[in-house]
Amino acid sequence: MTSPVIFHADPETIELYHTVRLRDLDACLTIARRGDGRRPRFVWRGPATDPVFSLENCRESVIEHIDVVCETPCTAVFLVRRTKRGAGVITSTLHQFRDVRIFGNARARRGFDYTGAIDENNEHGRWDSCSVHGCTDAAWVFSGQQSKEHLLTQCRAESVRAAVVASSSFTWISGTAAVCQIGVVLSRVGDPVVIEGVGFEACGRLLVTDGPTTASQPVSLIGVRYEADQLHQDGDCIVLRHAGPLSVTGCRIGGGKQRIPRIALLGVEPQLATIVGNTFGAFGAHRVCPIRAQKPTNVRVTWGNNAYQRDALDPRNVESRLVWADKSYM
Repeated sequence: MTSPVIFHADPETIELYHTVRLRDLDACLTIARRGDGRRPRFVWRGPATDPVFSLENCRESVIEHIDVVCETPCTAVFLVRRTKRGAGVITSTLHQFRDVRIFGNARARRGFDYTGAIDENNEHGRWDSCSVHGCTDAAWVFSGQQSKEHLLTQCRAESVRAAVVASSSFTWISGTAAVCQIGVVLSRVGDPVVIEGVGFEACGRLLVTDGPTTASQPVSLIGVRYEADQLHQDGDCIVLRHAGPLSVTGCRIGGGKQRIPRIALLGVEPQLATIVGNTFGAFGAHRVCPIRAQKPTNVRVTWGNNAYQRDALDPRNVESRLVWADKSYM
């Protein structure tokens, strides 16, 4: 479709056997339910080589209050991309997704895929109260240095390899990543990443970065909760391979009768981290430094006061400390 379209979907199931391809639409695309209708349900029964929806060179689309169910494989449920450049080409930006539920059923590869044929202005997407279940790769993919400054609020990813894979900047505020191999993969060193108030449950790792590299990327974890019940076998919940800085503030890492998760700094040159105001909540965490470094002499950690859970049934419950010695980073 290349003409203005407002698609108020009827409440019955809508079967899709071919990609819904939307091109060159500027602030005139809406896919939503009728005001008096029930939630529409799009069912994908198309080829495994294609996406369900493809938004190409579109701007300021609004997609809300719909379900997409995959009954056959697809490359992505929503593919958003630039396919051409030059004067007059509509930039791919400012799409809004609200209350969209994706049921990949282990057939969809990706939920929302920002992978452009051209690395230009494929950016500034917003998701509110969206959920992605059962993708074999990732729920959200932001690929390229010009796919940046995306915002997720109160979103959920479940039963995916990774909740978010990003080459550049995004912010995720509130929500959950559950049953993932990795919560967040930073696939290239880019602009700042902020994760605030998100819970990670049954995830092998919370975050992994690109590298090893001497390049810098600010990564901020604020008020994040990580449950270590499915912690990776090496014990590292965060693996930082670039220079940082990594800021972990007001988080709870691990809890109760779980293995004690650590933060691995595995870069090749000085790495920066700030660890302030957190609870390390697994039993016995007071005996284990949260930081593990490949080269302790390369690590620059700014410590604040953190709380460390003591052993089960210990009447003191927790203890606080301001610093760990460099030798503890082994």
